[in-house]
Amino acid sequence: MAADRSYTPEPAALGQWRAVMHPMGVTRGVLVQPSVYGVDNRLLLDVVREGGGQLMGIAAVPSEVSEEELDHLASVGIRGVRLAHFAGCGVAPAKGFVGIGALPALAPRLRARGMHLNLLTDSRSLPDIAGILRSSRLEVVLDHMGRVPAELGANHAGADLLCAWLSEGWFWIKLSGLAVMSSLSPGYGDVRPLHDRLLSVNPERLLWGSDWPHTRNRAGKPSTPDLLASFLEWTSSRSVQEQILWRNPNQLYRFDTPRA
Repeated sequence: MAADRSYTPEPAALGQWRAVMHPMGVTRGVLVQPSVYGVDNRLLLDVVREGGGQLMGIAAVPSEVSEEELDHLASVGIRGVRLAHFAGCGVAPAKGFVGIGALPALAPRLRARGMHLNLLTDSRSLPDIAGILRSSRLEVVLDHMGRVPAELGANHAGADLLCAWLSEGWFWIKLSGLAVMSSLSPGYGDVRPLHDRLLSVNPERLLWGSDWPHTRNRAGKPSTPDLLASFLEWTSSRSVQEQILWRNPNQLYRFDTPRA
């Protein structure tokens, strides 16, 4: 891990992930580079390889990353690059993230390789970076439903912008991070209004994420099976469940093996 990281998570190995996920019926996953490793993607690449085609990855790279490194990342299952933006929302940025300022230099190179932008930000900050996101001409995947505190509800300006972009088809949103947004453990019911609003706008651009291994949360470490149970309860249509849990990620992350 990076010497100047903001926190030190507990070890979380691929075997532990499988022990949690496989009983839930989850056999595929997407690993997102955490800030504690900075732009050193070696562990991420090792685990994606160990996944044998069942895992894809989201890496972190600086703006000056070489063409050779990007080619290598794309060839081994890295489907996107993670950037972060925290300015203007009252959230202290964690050390180790690459900022949104790297996007103009990266965007044409990512487009050439079919890679997308994975964005960590507070949705209240999206108006400030709307221009840079649109001009990138990349598909954008937003973590944690915009990670706004759930007590702000589902009708603030950030949520309005999420829904507008979601309806346009280039913007994806992860239904994840309930414990990051909520302080109401274990049900996180205060997040449901936003979940329901996003679902009503465009379920074809929604993804479910566990956020395992749950390193930093407002309401303590959640139960991963309970998070999936909440998603299934809040998403009552079986076809929409399959859209979000299977068809959407299969399309975006390009899992090539037939479904078991």
